[in-house]
Amino acid sequence: MSEPRLKHTIALAAGGTGGHLFPAEALARELMARGHDVIIQTDRRGAGYAQALAGIPHVVLPASSLEGGLAAKARAALTIARGLLAARRDLKRRGAVAMVGFGGYPSFAPALAARSLGLPLLLHEQATRLSKANAQLLRFAAGLATSFPATAGAEGFDPSRIVDTGNPVRQAILQARGPYPPLDPPGPLRLLVVGGSQSAAVFGRVVPPALAMLPASLRQRLQLSLQYRGEDADAIAAQLRDVGVDATVRPFFEDMGPRLRDAHLVVTRAGATTAADLLTIGRPAVFVPLPHGGARLEQRRNAQTLAQAGVGWHLDEAALTPQALAAVLEDAFGSPSRLPEAARAAAALGRPDAAARLADAVEGLLPPQR
Repeated sequence: MSEPRLKHTIALAAGGTGGHLFPAEALARELMARGHDVIIQTDRRGAGYAQALAGIPHVVLPASSLEGGLAAKARAALTIARGLLAARRDLKRRGAVAMVGFGGYPSFAPALAARSLGLPLLLHEQATRLSKANAQLLRFAAGLATSFPATAGAEGFDPSRIVDTGNPVRQAILQARGPYPPLDPPGPLRLLVVGGSQSAAVFGRVVPPALAMLPASLRQRLQLSLQYRGEDADAIAAQLRDVGVDATVRPFFEDMGPRLRDAHLVVTRAGATTAADLLTIGRPAVFVPLPHGGARLEQRRNAQTLAQAGVGWHLDEAALTPQALAAVLEDAFGSPSRLPEAARAAAALGRPDAAARLADAVEGLLPPQR
């Protein structure tokens, strides 16, 4: 008979975007189910994900990026120092025994605070390359958990301390797993177009004319779910109806799990959490990385990696014309085998047990039972 687990308090530090916070949420709930106490340390943006944090203790810390000129860097350094001291006080008060960092600049101060207290630090990387925060913190880490078998930027780290766990996903995604839907004509062709947490105005501009270019035999079978937040959403829906496309246009889909499950193809950004959701459910996609900002290169690498693995297509936004998208969609929907093969490639990369694997890695760093 195995010994019961010893209850510990484990801290998780996550940046203020869903890409960092959702994996932290998934791990937190797994650790809590195993009997541990958990605290998530994040910033004001992260605390805004109220539904994800429901029932999970969390604390909001000062945080700032070290970007900008000298004056901005000086102000940011002071903010980070305040965050470090606040995180250290919180960790001591709760008796935390380990820290898991999920990247993003708000994770930097809590991770350093944990190391200053002698706590082991496990980093989790969601993307195909180490984020700036994780790259800076790697020298202090006891271990690194990755979402892909090969993670750029980690080449100098001890391979024996790297574990490929996958990227934990929300329960709503796990519960939506199911077989790839049949493509038999004259059945529906379900296309899901989503732009991540920020939506994507470009999809509203490009998708309707692209669908209008498809053969009538495909248009008549299409069932489109388009995430779009623009003021012309009603006009876009009418434009789609005029060309015979059954379309649902909304600013946000609360039922994202079922919509992913039912989709034959997804057009989306290429963030790490989006990729993890798609792979867990096993759905092919057209990946359109963000064209600018700090996540641009990360998303482009994700898109390239997944396209090369056969999960779908990679189109940079500059190349996302109605003609280009129509050509991809006609190729995808016109072949009886192309999409099911891509769905199998996606499912082969999926890690539905990622939260459990990551929790195992965390428990491997905990103090031994006495």
